[in-house]
Amino acid sequence: MSAYQLGIIEGFYGRQWSWEDRCDMAAFLAGAGYSHYLYAPKGDTSLRARWREPFNALESLSALAAECRTQGLKFGVGLSPMGLQMGYTKADRQVLLDRLRELDATGLEVLWILFDDMRGDRSELAANQCAVMADVRQAFSGELAVCPSYYSFDPVLDEVFGQRPQHYLQDLAAGLDDSVGILWTGNQVINQTITAQDCLQFTRLTGRKALLWDNYPVNDGRKTSPYLNLNAFTGRQPELAEFAAGHFANPMNQPNLSKIPLRTLPPLFQGYTDADALRAQSLSLLPEALASLLARDWEIFQRRGLDGLGQAEKASLEADYTALDHPAADEVCDWLNGGYTFDPECLTG
Repeated sequence: MSAYQLGIIEGFYGRQWSWEDRCDMAAFLAGAGYSHYLYAPKGDTSLRARWREPFNALESLSALAAECRTQGLKFGVGLSPMGLQMGYTKADRQVLLDRLRELDATGLEVLWILFDDMRGDRSELAANQCAVMADVRQAFSGELAVCPSYYSFDPVLDEVFGQRPQHYLQDLAAGLDDSVGILWTGNQVINQTITAQDCLQFTRLTGRKALLWDNYPVNDGRKTSPYLNLNAFTGRQPELAEFAAGHFANPMNQPNLSKIPLRTLPPLFQGYTDADALRAQSLSLLPEALASLLARDWEIFQRRGLDGLGQAEKASLEADYTALDHPAADEVCDWLNGGYTFDPECLTG
């Protein structure tokens, strides 16, 4: 995995994309300079709460994998085998191998095993996960990575999922094959900045480079769903390509609006770091009327958010965007009308 990986991880909660959205996103990513597409929506229960059952969308998954190959992207899936972090038996192993065979048949080149957002306060946590990953490594020959249960230094993870075992990250890294990447969101779950020093701290602990899972521009949470994150990537510098193994952005629930900030990540690694210029360049690729409105309103959407808008202002904005025939404008209107309101039940799967 010497080449720097640059992709998206469709890994959010809440309202999901359609298969048409996903194929369209693959074409966009290829044109924007990305190398990978990881499919791992929390809303696909076949990948998470019901992972022990046969997958119910293999045909659609295979079609998406084929589209990614056509576009020159590497396609991957994120599987979340809930429960195996707490205990791993021979019966569990057989079910896991059955699921891996099904996924492998779709043509994926990348596999992530995701232990994020699961209870983890167990002394055997790292050992169980290393045992799982050893079996996965034996069964799958492509690019492989694991998301730890504690995927950040952020103490909020301990508050929500139980106190992390002492030396957990070091023990996990020590027990993994060298070819297995470790996903990491940075010092926090959602970061204003991710720096080379942050990555070096991770490397000192684990002995390997972090595979960055960047939670921008994602807006799937209770606190973040009232906002549309349309600004360019900031607080990330080109030298991350030297100190990390790759960079994967988690997009918004709105696929078309997500393309505005997503366009601005690949240029960072070519040395272009002027956020205002990158945002303007991204907007300029939209129809002129829509670009003009979003240039006017992006700060309102991202910094004031839905809760900061009065009814009259919402109505005025909706009238402006309803007048435009574009899927991104439709997403703005849907957002203004509460179509992406956070539903806590999305967390139960």
